[in-house]
Amino acid sequence: MKSIFLAVPHYGAIVPEALPSLAMASEKHRVSLQTSGASLLAHNFNILWGTALNQRKPKALTHFAMHHADIGGPTNWIDTLLEEMEKVGADVISTVIPIKDARGLTSTGIQDRDTLHIRRLTMAEVFKLPVTFAAHDIGKGDLMVNTGLWLCDFTQPWVEEAYFEIRDRIVAKNNGCFQANVLPEDWNFSGWAARKGLKVWATRAVKVTHHGNAAFRNDHVWGEWQTDIGDAK
Repeated sequence: MKSIFLAVPHYGAIVPEALPSLAMASEKHRVSLQTSGASLLAHNFNILWGTALNQRKPKALTHFAMHHADIGGPTNWIDTLLEEMEKVGADVISTVIPIKDARGLTSTGIQDRDTLHIRRLTMAEVFKLPVTFAAHDIGKGDLMVNTGLWLCDFTQPWVEEAYFEIRDRIVAKNNGCFQANVLPEDWNFSGWAARKGLKVWATRAVKVTHHGNAAFRNDHVWGEWQTDIGDAK
């Protein structure tokens, strides 16, 4: 039996559709659920990660999982992620989750190691890949995964080095205009994991819904875009 720390960061309400996947996250393993409410996203994640580190030995934790407050998933989703993780030998495995708009983009992508440009996968592209996939299934680069519903091996030394950070900057464009850029905490963590040599995978084996002004599901192909053409400049 595994011992899993389930982190639930939130800022306000947790959607009712999240209740089954929170209350019945696993039928095979011991789950310690911990919520934390804070407006600073990365800081909130670090609060939960630090709490898990402090409970690592007392509770003999083997894995760390995270479930966002706006995600509705199936019961026993942790068991599914564990099965997929063991099949492929992953250190980190993340559920593919759509972005909450009509384009059909996901927050899973591939980063070019030379330019550091990140191309997001669309739902159409995701369904052309294996159910559980790594960077080599897409092409050259590092896999960028999201933190909406994910799991990692919490027994390795690297977990004491990891933390979450959002990196913001303003850059001058060739046309003389200035633009705000951001590297979100999930992609920043993904890049760090790749540089550490960790095996990072993504999967659609867990069927989820991302709740916003509509319900955005990952169980079928949909969306206006077939591939990522970039945000408006």
